[in-house]
Amino acid sequence: MSDRPVQRLPRQSFQREAELALINDVQTALVARLQIHDICNIVGEKIKQIFDAQVVMIALLDDEGQQLYMPYAIERDERPPPCSIGVFGFRKHVIETKQALLFNENIAQASIDYGNPLAIRGDMAKSAAFIPMIIGDRVTGVVTLQHLDLENAFSSADVTLLKTVTNTLAVALENARLHDETQRLLKLSEDRANNLMMLNQMQTALANRQREQNIYDIVGDQIHAIFDAQVVDIALYDRVRENFDFTYSIERNVRYPLISINKIGFRKHVVETGKIMMINQNIDALGEQYGNPVVIYGEVPKSVLFAPLMVREQAVGVISLQNLDREHAFTTADATLLSTLANSLTGALDNARLFDETQSLLKLTEDRASDLEMIGSIGRQLTAHLEQAALFDALNQHVHTLLEVDSFRLYRLDPDQQTLQLVLGLQAGQPLPAEQRQIQPGDAFERCLNEQAEVIIHAEQHTSSMYAPLMTGSRALGIIHISSNSTAGFGERDAAMLRSLCAYGAIALANSDALAALKQAQATIIQQEKMATLGQLVANVAHEVNTPIGAIKSSGQTIVGALEHTMVNLPRLFQMLDQGQQDQFMQLIRHARNVNNLLSTREERSITRALSQTLEQHQIAAAREQAAMLVQLGAHQHALDYLALLCHPASDFIMETASAMSAIIRGADNINTAVERVAKIIFALKSYSRIDTSGTFCPIDLADSIETVLTIYHNQIKHGVEIIRRYQPIETLLGLPDELNQVWTNLIHNALQAMQGNGTLTIDLSQSAGQAVIAISDTGCGIPPDLRQRIFEAFFTTKPAGEGSGLGLDIVKKIIAKHHGQISVSSEVGMGTTFTVTLPLAEQTSPAT
Repeated sequence: MSDRPVQRLPRQSFQREAELALINDVQTALVARLQIHDICNIVGEKIKQIFDAQVVMIALLDDEGQQLYMPYAIERDERPPPCSIGVFGFRKHVIETKQALLFNENIAQASIDYGNPLAIRGDMAKSAAFIPMIIGDRVTGVVTLQHLDLENAFSSADVTLLKTVTNTLAVALENARLHDETQRLLKLSEDRANNLMMLNQMQTALANRQREQNIYDIVGDQIHAIFDAQVVDIALYDRVRENFDFTYSIERNVRYPLISINKIGFRKHVVETGKIMMINQNIDALGEQYGNPVVIYGEVPKSVLFAPLMVREQAVGVISLQNLDREHAFTTADATLLSTLANSLTGALDNARLFDETQSLLKLTEDRASDLEMIGSIGRQLTAHLEQAALFDALNQHVHTLLEVDSFRLYRLDPDQQTLQLVLGLQAGQPLPAEQRQIQPGDAFERCLNEQAEVIIHAEQHTSSMYAPLMTGSRALGIIHISSNSTAGFGERDAAMLRSLCAYGAIALANSDALAALKQAQATIIQQEKMATLGQLVANVAHEVNTPIGAIKSSGQTIVGALEHTMVNLPRLFQMLDQGQQDQFMQLIRHARNVNNLLSTREERSITRALSQTLEQHQIAAAREQAAMLVQLGAHQHALDYLALLCHPASDFIMETASAMSAIIRGADNINTAVERVAKIIFALKSYSRIDTSGTFCPIDLADSIETVLTIYHNQIKHGVEIIRRYQPIETLLGLPDELNQVWTNLIHNALQAMQGNGTLTIDLSQSAGQAVIAISDTGCGIPPDLRQRIFEAFFTTKPAGEGSGLGLDIVKKIIAKHHGQISVSSEVGMGTTFTVTLPLAEQTSPAT
């Protein structure tokens, strides 16, 4: 019986070495963040080297579960190109049952039974193994081994080893997919941020009262910079002549002369329907259908996008984008953004028109110069307001200053265009209750909106009412309703005054809405930054938890095998031993429980040789094997205490039973250690992800807060980063735990990236002058002086394109400011960087605003 474990050792050692080699290659690929094809190639080549198989295939299941994509396949050293196949036969069975299949003979009959073709390509196999790739409870693919020449080519041990490799491959591919998705989200956030910046720059330029042609040039240049289009046209529609006059035209960076064309083709359709038109393929056929010329000038486009310029629900022109190089160049998001830019252009033109009308009014009414001067002053005051409550109060005050008014009501129009909400109402100086009004057919509100002009109603008993729309471009924002008991009533001069006030008020209200939308967009980008960080942390935690779970699984399997042996043999053993030998046996087991220091291979060999010589001197049979067993049990220092057991006729049986019980004990200890590690990781993740939406400051242990983040980043730290902790006791700090976690996450993540996984991370925590001082230092590349002053700016980043949005330190600075603290940076190129955060320890009940 003692010879069997020795004979199995070479095979077990080979399997273990093969498993470690495969897992090491997969982990190397994961750390290098290779693409899915690269990971499959590495694992496929290693499987081919380890197993006796002429065919290796790795097939990945698509999200719908209908197709298997093969990024790696090899048959007799020939690599066919990647391809896709349906889900059928052996692979279908493996996917549905989540169980491996092993065929060592009669594959032709098995193929018939399972509905599998005899061969997808090449020769028919004589032995085959099909192993599922599993993530959680989901099958993500199938790995196949085939031997074309031999039956019984694969053993159950091969299947067990391949299962381990397949599970590791599945985790690596899932992590690669998560990494690619994170990079995609980061790129999307960066693109959106760039578009918002360009849109903001364009809005700023348009607000500067440009001449009309300047407005076309500004918008055209910005559109040309934002979109993937070699051609940009802006054409205005003349309804009298029924033709289009081009005000801006550029093709491959060359400005074309401004021309006019008849009302034809795609532009005719867009003007008549008032809807966006996007064509990404078959332009020739559709051009013939719509009567559009193949080309007006220049090259023939392959993708086009047309957006109407709408003023008061009527199309007055068309913006067109054309890609000359490729089809499918434009997306729904491009159409939405172009529609926004078109609305900005019409709004700017309408503002220019309003400005021109105001200038004409000034010229025609010189005798009312004082009133008009007051209107201009009021307009500047109104447009300076970005908060809506202050804007509404200002409109009410100016209306009462310019007009004789007894009641004032300002309504906002809901998106349904049928409901009015009273946002400010005063009657004889007293506030009116909130009111919601449905627009009725034929009433004054409907007339005001339909005609987009003032409506004056003179009622009995000398009561006069006026309704004026708040318009921006063709979009109605609301209505101002005033009334007066004056005998004179409202006239044309009053209407002109209120019209001008409403024009400025609408501009200010549109600016306020735009500011709110911009803040919402910024909040969305910040949330995306947090989600990207969370994605990185989840990947780290998943990788970190995988190791103890693997240890639990391995130890559990060891315990099951050893327990089966022990349950069968232990009663028999105790029948063979007297009471003294039983006591010695239990003492031997206790040695196994107390093993704390693991011996190196060299130490174990040396101790075994010495102990073997001692046992031979005492005439112990199989001294070498018994010495090795005692070393494994940790009883080598007390070997002579167990001579009675070693001299017993059934000594081999006794030592094997002791070894099995030792395996149970050590396996349980390994499981406890692994569970404690997983519990620590889960506790850290729960602490990190706890979200407090109350906004109320609460006591925080800064050391625990920082340690939570370090635990989550343990996987990145353990391979080459030394951590130096210098924590001094400090008083309790009041703050927002989840937001401060975000601060430590950004600073530690930046430090690890700066060191590229190797270096020293030093964290100092101290108290000085009533403030907590936290310093996080790295030994990375450092920050050049010319960039150091800009690192806290939004959207500024020193990282390569696609690796950062430039919002991390901006978010950090705002969070620290909310806690009444400060952040500073010191850095030396080639030496490293230190970020220092100071937070006041004085009691606070709410964050700074």
